[in-house]
Amino acid sequence: MKKIRKATIACFYNDENQILLQERWDYSKFWEEWAFFWWWIEQWETVDEAFKRELKEELWLDMNKFDYKYLWEFIFESDKLNLKVHRCVFLIKIDLRIEELTVYEWSWAKYFSLDEAKNLKFMTDPTLFLKLIRKNILWKK
Repeated sequence: MKKIRKATIACFYNDENQILLQERWDYSKFWEEWAFFWWWIEQWETVDEAFKRELKEELWLDMNKFDYKYLWEFIFESDKLNLKVHRCVFLIKIDLRIEELTVYEWSWAKYFSLDEAKNLKFMTDPTLFLKLIRKNILWKK
C-alpha cells in the first residue's frame, strides 16, 4: 500500500503573466532544476493553514496581503517512491520584483514566461499546471 501525503503548491504570477519558480539545482531529489513552491501539509493543519504557514516561513510573505485563490487538487502517484500525494494548488498574484523577495529555503527564485517555463526541467511534466495557470491568469484580466 502506498504512503499517502498531502501537499500545498503555490503558483505565483505577476502583471507580465510571468510565473515565479524556485531554483532546485542544489537541492534536487529527482533531477529537477526548477519547481513551483510546495510544502507538505502536517496532519493537524488545514490546506489553507499549511499554505499560509509555509509562505511565511520560506518567503516571509503574509498571505493576507495578497490576492490568491485555491485552484484545484490533483493526485500524483509514484510506484517508484511508493507514494500517493494529494497536491492542493493555489494561484497567487504577486507584484514583487525578485530583489524584493528573500528565499529562506532553497537557493533562489526567478520569473519565467509561461512559454519559457514549458522548456524547463521539472520533477513532473508541468503541462497541466501551465495550462491551468494560463487559463486562470487570462480570465482575471
